[in-house]
Amino acid sequence: MNAKHLLTAIAVATLAACGGGGGGGGGDGGGIGFIPPPPPPPPPPPPPPPPPPPENSSAACFNEADLREGTTVELEQDIVNGNDTVKLRTVTITRGRESFRDVNPVRRLRTQYYGTGGAATDRQYLDYIDGKIVRYGVRNGGEDAGSQDYAYNDPPVVTPTMSPGQTVDMNYTVKSVEGPNGEVRGEQVVTGTNTYVGREALETPMGAINACKFSGIVRFRQVDGSDRTEYQDNWVAAEGPYRGQLLRFAARTGDTTTTFVTTKITYTPH
Repeated sequence: MNAKHLLTAIAVATLAACGGGGGGGGGDGGGIGFIPPPPPPPPPPPPPPPPPPPENSSAACFNEADLREGTTVELEQDIVNGNDTVKLRTVTITRGRESFRDVNPVRRLRTQYYGTGGAATDRQYLDYIDGKIVRYGVRNGGEDAGSQDYAYNDPPVVTPTMSPGQTVDMNYTVKSVEGPNGEVRGEQVVTGTNTYVGREALETPMGAINACKFSGIVRFRQVDGSDRTEYQDNWVAAEGPYRGQLLRFAARTGDTTTTFVTTKITYTPH
């Protein structure tokens, strides 16, 4: 009931209680004084803030500074496959936000320099929303590249803050777009699981570092309809000056294991 109707109801009730409403008067004239409307109800209290993630959650293994414009990360890695080792240096610079398929995510310019010679540059599009990492896709080439080719995740890949032992499912399609008309020229279905194992001390060429360990089973749909299954383990620094950076990544397919070992990190947060 609004204030106007409430005021009318109060006046009617008062008249009835006093025996009023008829003509003629009482000894004091039978007048009704002004009755103010009741005050509006107080606004509802704000919802309580979400509880902080537990100390051993995966929250510490993502560094929000990585998405601040101007942050630079340089990783030097050994890629080990059997008896072969190849050097890789990756420089990632966080730029401003840029339109990418109806969203406006953070843009990270990544250049990889291979020890065998040559380099490749792309732009990664991701964001950090409500405690979740959202990965939208990647565009070929650097800032001034004329290439219109890109790939996007459908739907975007979302990684939440996880507790030890928690597993999340993966199910998305990487769609490759080529040419000025934006034609989808290729699709690859990716399914699997990703488990946050927990924290552990990892010995690295940079010393012992407390790390978050993740283990995953990833299935890549092939052209012939079969799935290539890859078993992945990766370790991300949970504290210290390298927090949020990749320390080690191992991928096993069949009897073949390829390991990326980070040997040096140069991190300049903004």
